[in-house]
This record gives sequence, structure tokens and C-alpha cells, in this order.
Amino acid sequence: MRGWLLLLCVFLFVWEPLKFASQLTAAMGTLSMRGALAVLELVAHAAVAALTVGAGWALWIKNPNAPGFATLALAGSACAAVQSNHWSLLPSHTMPGDRFPLSAIAVVHAAAWIVYLRRSRRVRTTYG
Repeated sequence: MRGWLLLLCVFLFVWEPLKFASQLTAAMGTLSMRGALAVLELVAHAAVAALTVGAGWALWIKNPNAPGFATLALAGSACAAVQSNHWSLLPSHTMPGDRFPLSAIAVVHAAAWIVYLRRSRRVRTTYG
């Protein structure tokens, strides 16, 4: 595995779990005062992180269903990013004026990877 597929594997397998770990450590001390919805939000973000790790692993081992699984994981990642930028109960270091541009970047990033997964000749030959 090399090139863009390797970069996508790293993003899915490393970046998303690290992002979740950062959220978890930032929220752990104040979870009791934030309430059950904050815990539910963390559980949802953990599910997205688990989904992305699974998708990254599926791409790495060249599972034939990996592109579809990665598409689902990328969509979940974008949804979690938008949710955490606009409707979060967890602590955040995002400035209010940066929320929309960061959400747009997350959606465009996921969409670009999804287009790559659907149109790339290398993806078709590797997983087809």
C-alpha cells in the first residue's frame, strides 16, 4: 500500500482515535457536571473513532468491502466534526468565528476522500 491510500489509512487509523482521545481527556474531569448528554456525545464520538479504525484496518488488509466501509467512516467523521463544532456539551478550544469554516473543511475533506474512493483506478484494482 502506498500513496493516497496509505494517507487515508493513516487518517482513519490514527487521526480520528487521537482526536477522540483528546476530547475524552479534556472532558473527563468535568463529565459529572456536564451530564448524561455529554456522556452520550462521548459515546457517539467513540463509536465514530472505532468505525474509522475498522475502516482503516479494512483498507490496510485489502478487504473487498473496505471502500464502502471507509465511505461510511468518513461520513461519520464529518458528522461528528460538524456536531462537535456547533452543538457540543464538551469543552472546546474552537473560537466562535472558526466553527463554520472548520465544519466546512471537515465536510469537504470527507467528500474529497469519498470521491477518491469511488473514482480512483487504484482503489478499483486493489479492492475490486
